[in-house]
Amino acid sequence: MFEIVCIAVLPVMVVVYYTIQRLVVHHSQAETVLLLEELVVEAMNKHDHDFDD
Repeated sequence: MFEIVCIAVLPVMVVVYYTIQRLVVHHSQAETVLLLEELVVEAMNKHDHDFDD
């Protein structure tokens, strides 16, 4: 059940993050996409390190 909730909330969090970066911080679209890609890579690396421990 917990996994389903996490997977369901993830797209909402990505949309909220994208909206905040575009509207509040006033990044260009290219900068926002780059920030989002870096965020995903960082999250995947952290996830890999969690399994390594």
